[in-house]
Amino acid sequence: MTQNVEIKKVMETDDAGIQRQIFPETHISAIVGMDKIETVGTGVTSINGKTGDITLTAKDLGVQGTGITIDKVGTV
Repeated sequence: MTQNVEIKKVMETDDAGIQRQIFPETHISAIVGMDKIETVGTGVTSINGKTGDITLTAKDLGVQGTGITIDKVGTV
């Protein structure tokens, strides 16, 4: 099933006149074709060569030394 969809950026202009892209939240039911994606059995089995219960580090994500912080969001 192929659908042609025009993709547009959602922009807003701040008080200083600078345009910034915003990312609105949506519900999974609003994504065309998402109901057709098989989710059972397609999970990740390893990340950067690590398997089982893992903890990703800034180095794993390529952000070590950048000042970007990573908050723990849950287990995989």
